[in-house]
Amino acid sequence: MYTLLIADDEADERTLIRFLLNEFENTFQILEAKNGREALQLLTDNHVDVLLSDIQMPFLNGIELVSQVKEKNPDIEVLFFSGYDDFSYVKAALSLKAVNYILKPVDPVEFHKFLTEIIDRLNSHKIEFSKSEKYIEEHFHDIAHNVPSGNVSHASIDEDTNLLLHTIETAVKMKQAGQLSEQVHMLLDKYADIPKLSHIYIRHVCTSLLKMLISALPTQTDEDLQNAVKEIYSFRHFSDIIKMIEHYLSLVMDLFKQEQNTSNYAIYQVEQYIRLHYHEDITLNSLADLVYLNPNYLSNIFAQVTGCTLNKYIKQIRMEKAQELLLNTNMKVSDISQAVGYPNTSYFCKSFQKLFGATPERFRQRDIINDKNI
Repeated sequence: MYTLLIADDEADERTLIRFLLNEFENTFQILEAKNGREALQLLTDNHVDVLLSDIQMPFLNGIELVSQVKEKNPDIEVLFFSGYDDFSYVKAALSLKAVNYILKPVDPVEFHKFLTEIIDRLNSHKIEFSKSEKYIEEHFHDIAHNVPSGNVSHASIDEDTNLLLHTIETAVKMKQAGQLSEQVHMLLDKYADIPKLSHIYIRHVCTSLLKMLISALPTQTDEDLQNAVKEIYSFRHFSDIIKMIEHYLSLVMDLFKQEQNTSNYAIYQVEQYIRLHYHEDITLNSLADLVYLNPNYLSNIFAQVTGCTLNKYIKQIRMEKAQELLLNTNMKVSDISQAVGYPNTSYFCKSFQKLFGATPERFRQRDIINDKNI
């Protein structure tokens, strides 16, 4: 899909062009501007493939607009609309290598002819550009930045990015809409400011982010994920990737906000927090603060919803993690005790034996013996 901007100060003219564009369904994402200044801002903020512009507009006429735009986006396709009295402007338009111009009132047949030619050229260029690594490297970031390549540290980028992705993953698991939105935009803003970095690396980071967002949407299938990833690697501009990420972010945000209105949402948050922070000192007050509830009220509704007290649930999660470490690692029992939130190893061993009928060491040895007998 290509992005097309209609720039015309007459609302009726913009409506007519939109109507004529219905013939090209699913070909264009359409933007509108009611004067030259507004059009320039849209062209600065977005990668636009086709500009349909009136010549005479307030603040900035069509010729001035295109002369500025061509400096940043020399490949943009331009089609001017002009009146009979604008011939001097038309000559200037031709000097800017504008594709064509149409006299007002717009003739639908002529308009269809010119748009078809533009689409053919765009499709041809798309094939050619997709084969050009140099073009993508130079045009991946739509807005030029004056950042010397020597200032880019891949080590610091990886470290910061991993931290952001981890925070985003936690926000998804905890269903924290505000935190998720803030961290996603921090990540996108970060790579918008590093134009010298390989676009392949940026696509890789954005793919990791996309997978986290799609994983939170129960209606999305593996096929949907694969198609979205393919799109990320086919886009020629970072702004297109940002739009896709923001689309999925919006879906996740809407889902989280809906779920926040359910009575079980606070319990879900508490359960997820315990699963992520079982190794830390978890108190009833800290959990109550997390979900903005009175501690006693939280304790009561948790037991009602889950059929289990908070203390029992925390212990259950910690012991499950202890089991995993005993069976899958060679860690000392004292280290496992610390790792699952029990500073006192003796208390940990007693609690473990009470729950599983064996000390941690015997539990591990019994598993080894069972493996040998299989």
